[in-house]
Amino acid sequence: MADRVQKGASKETPTGLLSGLTEKLSELEDAVGQQADRFTAVLEIGAAISSARDVDGLLRLVMDRLTALLGAEASSLFMLDASKQELWSRVLRGSALKEIRLPLGSGIAGHVVTSGQTLILGDAYADIRFNPDIDRISGFRTRSIVAAPLRHVSGRILGVLEVLDRRVNAFNADDRSLVDAVASQIAAVLDNVLLLDELRSQNEKLLRSGEKLSMAVRELDLLYEVERAVTSAEGQGELLDRILAKAIEVIGAQAGSVLLLAGDPDALYFRAARGEKAEKLISMSLKSGQGIVGHVAQTGEAIRVEKADDSPHHDKTIARKLGLAVEAVLCVPIEGEDRVLGALELLNKPGGFDAADERLATLLAGQSGRAILVRNRREAGEREARLSSIGQMLSGVVHDLRTPMTVISGYAQMMAVESDAAERRRAADVIEKQFEQVQAMIGETLAFARGERDVLLRKVFVGKFVAEVEDYLKKDLESGGVEVKVAADYTGSARFDENKLKRVIYNIARNAAQAMPNGGRFTFGVSREGPDLVLRFADNGPGIPPEIADRLFESFVTARKKGGTGLGLAIVKKIVEEHGGTVGFKSRPGKGTTFEVRFPAGTPAE
Repeated sequence: MADRVQKGASKETPTGLLSGLTEKLSELEDAVGQQADRFTAVLEIGAAISSARDVDGLLRLVMDRLTALLGAEASSLFMLDASKQELWSRVLRGSALKEIRLPLGSGIAGHVVTSGQTLILGDAYADIRFNPDIDRISGFRTRSIVAAPLRHVSGRILGVLEVLDRRVNAFNADDRSLVDAVASQIAAVLDNVLLLDELRSQNEKLLRSGEKLSMAVRELDLLYEVERAVTSAEGQGELLDRILAKAIEVIGAQAGSVLLLAGDPDALYFRAARGEKAEKLISMSLKSGQGIVGHVAQTGEAIRVEKADDSPHHDKTIARKLGLAVEAVLCVPIEGEDRVLGALELLNKPGGFDAADERLATLLAGQSGRAILVRNRREAGEREARLSSIGQMLSGVVHDLRTPMTVISGYAQMMAVESDAAERRRAADVIEKQFEQVQAMIGETLAFARGERDVLLRKVFVGKFVAEVEDYLKKDLESGGVEVKVAADYTGSARFDENKLKRVIYNIARNAAQAMPNGGRFTFGVSREGPDLVLRFADNGPGIPPEIADRLFESFVTARKKGGTGLGLAIVKKIVEEHGGTVGFKSRPGKGTTFEVRFPAGTPAE
């Protein structure tokens, strides 16, 4: 018993107490050293993160250091893709998988993101939140897990940091603290990276928008230049040459041509050409489908090749004939509303043509097609208008000639049966005067059509002149039921072109008669007012329709009168103005119309 007491007391001896304390100090030193190593590691990781340039390389390094520091076997870093509501693996260490994508909320990583809380599991398979599918794919048997959210200082969750081990209960609270500390530092740098990525993305969008804006401005400038060419070019050839010159300048080609389908649908004709041997191309044509340009015009599909020989449609015949070297080719169709009109071909741009060049060429070709159609319609309209004008003018001439020809026919018949030589002589004089009138009418009509101003002013006795006009008007108008009254308040002399002034009077009188198909009254008077000779005409017809009143003296304006041409009053205005005078009218619906012609008499009043 004494021995037992001695042995028990030995533990209470100073030597025993000192030995136990030494063991405890050693254990404490190990723990402190371990914590110091971890603290140092965290500082090193923080320093590395703050100075990193290659972020993904840095993350791999950090994950390796963290895995080794915890004595773990694998680790992963998942990022949150909010737009797709997914987690994707940015870094996988210790796994054979290249990428993992998980629905948000799936597995331990999904739970940590949605809850925002760090999670430590001693046996993952014992937790219902664990998703074993990834283990089955990778072959790694996960037991212990430390998963910490990548939380920015703002509270926003960027992703999850996971550390994995095959052992059960491999991690403790200190390990959890270490993972939290590293996750916070990774979150800080990732937030900056994401911000930088966003800024870079926005910058790229701005650059693309700037490029698009620059391209749009360039295209608008180009369209403006083409529109100027369209409006200022006198003919189709000049128009196409200007468009081709602009295409070569803007795109940077060394040569080019515009070919159109014209007349023969199986042939393409050079309508504009620039570059070496261009003058010889204008005299040439291609068969439908011949060469690259023929194929484009036939199919309506653009062709862009770095070398002409790269296209199966290239025809070397023309190049060989002209001694041209053809390298890069860009050819686009010139389209109309429902068919291909031809093609625009550009050649030999240094470095070749790109998609932007094709876009510009297509834009120019489209503008060319519209310009060609507009010009063709305009020219067709002008031709139709010219033919219509000629037809209307001829109709007017024929109508004007009807009365003198009727007079000539009547007097010729009288001469055939008249035995008195004096009567035959008088009839011959009338016929001769009518022929003079016919010749004057034809000359005045042609002069009007040519825009000429030619009057023969000479002294005319107004009394004799009015008597001749009265005789003519009565023969012409009274057969149609129109009563004619003539009053000459002035019978002295005046200077005017006698034949042309008769034409003025006859045209106004004939217009009045046409406005009164069922008969009426027409009066004509002459007076002298100061230096002017004044002619007044009045009828009791229906008046001038309001819709044409402001255009009454323009060519081809009529009130839909049967047999009217719209030239009569236009010629009246021209003749009066050639005499230095004016013509005007007053009219009321249903009350008739009054015309007044006034021009300098040219002689003292008598």
